[in-house]
Amino acid sequence: MSEPLSERARQRLLAMAADGDAAPVAPGPVPERYELLRELGRGGMGVVYEAFDHQLGRRCALKTFVAGRGHGDELRRRLEREAQAAARLRHPHIAAVHDATADYISMQLVDGVPIDTVHRSERRLLVELVRDAAHALQHAHDQGVVHRDVKPSNLLVEGRHVYVVDFGLAKAAATDASWSLPGGVVGTPGFMAPEQARGAAAEVSARSDVYGLGATLFACLRGAPPFAGDDLPALLRAVIEDEPPRLGVDRDLDLVVGKCLAKEPMQRYASAGELAADLERWLCGEPVLARAPSWWYRLQKRLQRQRSLWRAAAVAALASVALVAVVVVPWLLRESAARTAASEAVEVADHAATVLRDAAVYFRLGDNESAHQVLDGGIGSTREFLSRHEVPRARYLLSRLLRARGRTDDARSELDRAVAGDPALGDARFERGLLLAAAAEPEPAARAQAIADLAVAPDPRSVLTSVDRLFGRGQSLRLCGEPAAAMAVLREVLALDPLHVPARVAMAHAAIAAGDDELGRYYSASAVDCYSGYGPLYAARERRALPTTMLGLEPALVDFARELGDDEDLVLTLAQRALLHLRRALRFAGDGDGAAARTAITAAIADHDTALATRAMQSGGAAELPGAGNNRAVCRLVAAQLFAAAGDGAGAAAERTQAIAELERLLALAPLPEVPFNLGIAELQVAAIELGLGRAAAAAARGQAAHRWFEQALAVAAPDWPHAAAGRAKLAAAAALLATARR
Repeated sequence: MSEPLSERARQRLLAMAADGDAAPVAPGPVPERYELLRELGRGGMGVVYEAFDHQLGRRCALKTFVAGRGHGDELRRRLEREAQAAARLRHPHIAAVHDATADYISMQLVDGVPIDTVHRSERRLLVELVRDAAHALQHAHDQGVVHRDVKPSNLLVEGRHVYVVDFGLAKAAATDASWSLPGGVVGTPGFMAPEQARGAAAEVSARSDVYGLGATLFACLRGAPPFAGDDLPALLRAVIEDEPPRLGVDRDLDLVVGKCLAKEPMQRYASAGELAADLERWLCGEPVLARAPSWWYRLQKRLQRQRSLWRAAAVAALASVALVAVVVVPWLLRESAARTAASEAVEVADHAATVLRDAAVYFRLGDNESAHQVLDGGIGSTREFLSRHEVPRARYLLSRLLRARGRTDDARSELDRAVAGDPALGDARFERGLLLAAAAEPEPAARAQAIADLAVAPDPRSVLTSVDRLFGRGQSLRLCGEPAAAMAVLREVLALDPLHVPARVAMAHAAIAAGDDELGRYYSASAVDCYSGYGPLYAARERRALPTTMLGLEPALVDFARELGDDEDLVLTLAQRALLHLRRALRFAGDGDGAAARTAITAAIADHDTALATRAMQSGGAAELPGAGNNRAVCRLVAAQLFAAAGDGAGAAAERTQAIAELERLLALAPLPEVPFNLGIAELQVAAIELGLGRAAAAAARGQAAHRWFEQALAVAAPDWPHAAAGRAKLAAAAALLATARR
């Protein structure tokens, strides 16, 4: 049984928290080689600046020592420890240390945001980021370094790349407890492992970082850490004694996160690498190794927690019968109804997020009819829930669906009801601010209300993305009479999302207010074009990138946008639309709509055909696009799976044969690791079919071929190839299939 937090540890931690509230003194002088550009952040250890290193001619993050009340020596030791720990780590997902002294650390400048700012609907991306962070921490553990403060703010995301930062609490695995802070309690309470909360420094190990990764993934997917609260001693006691709540987003992810958050370290993953491998299995659609705790283990834990209460419960049992009948039973019924409503509310929220995401894809494809159809379905189901339960947050979600449907008056009405029901619902006020700001020249009262609403802080469970908040900031600046500043912010929004139609409309209003009527007309026309289905053209021109990661996709896509010249926007537009059709096909297949999935994948192949034909015409047949050929082959492999699921074996075989032929032809054109990787996928598909038909020899031959292709892909890939982990997992899958076939 876990030991409770000692009074001594609690008092010391509270004292540390009080000291942390003191304003830090100014940092000491830094060498002349560094020019301080701006402050990035500060905390108990020091101030971090963006600086320019004139000696090396590059920007860096400069962390300077700051002493708080009575802790100067301790903070200096921690700063030195961060330098010693991080300086010997070399990994693409760990921020590198360039230079370090007792007074400052110069490190890689990571222009990123905390991982929990990624919207929780981006579930696959979040899992990929935590997987990469786990690989980075495994590297640190291999070097004998335990981070001890893994939390969202120490996992910074730059694009789709995550960096583990701030090894200020790191300790060498072989050191003793003298590395701990006063009181022995080290870390951030909401994300620290139980052994850290108890101050058991000798028990802190790599498994403590595994706990932090699990708590971080939990917080990203649920919007709050497993344990939270303002009462620090109560929070630490909960970390030590209480079981974490269920994640509740996906069965396999529930198992993975639950294993990370086990109270006893030995019940967690043995290493961060094992956690990364299980997350990779989830990403590849394979069963995870994590399993729910056995009934015997759960019973033991329950008995341990309840042993001290048994005698008192036995004495009070008879006296409680009447109370149960008169008071407790009705209370339990009410609690049950409340839990049911809460469970349904979570389902409604998840469904609304899915509907909004799907509608956005349809709008960007120009398929307004399908977008309206899915929105109407979401509006209907949300209204049905509200007819049974009055939940302000559900009304807020309904307003978002209505606004996407173009019914702004109805959306405003629902927002007013949501805010009246819960005045503290910041997301609803923010959404109301966006609606009020949508007019070119709002009435004075509406303008003031919009500015006030857009300034509210997001909810702890906010579904708003960083793009949403940035867009709100741009609208607020425009309403405050600062069109130039508003345009600068709105350009950032469009850099992140070129197809953000409301941002284009706002840019048109701001440009006209700034006196640039021509620019205003451009953005107004582009907003109409994007809404009418020509969005991929603008994405091709302004972003010049293709998506390469899709949920449920086994083969690997190639982003070949950089290979195209500025005069080949049409090719890029067609390629983008093809991959949007591919995403639709995967979603339809996941929903069980095979006919719609086959129609979508056929459209994807047709768009790739046209893109390649256009490229050949523009280059006079002299230039190939291996990346586009690879992506078309991927679509054919998906088509083969869809035809096979429909019972069309001949159609599946024809698509797979064409895909393999194209991939084999591409092998000689470019050293793309995706090509042999996809050939391995194709061979695995055929091997599984042969094995199912009882043709073991043929299955073994195909499995051996798949194994060779995966080996070749890993051999030619760069160290930071994004599909490397998937390649290793498929290599193991091919070996397992080969062993099965040979038996």
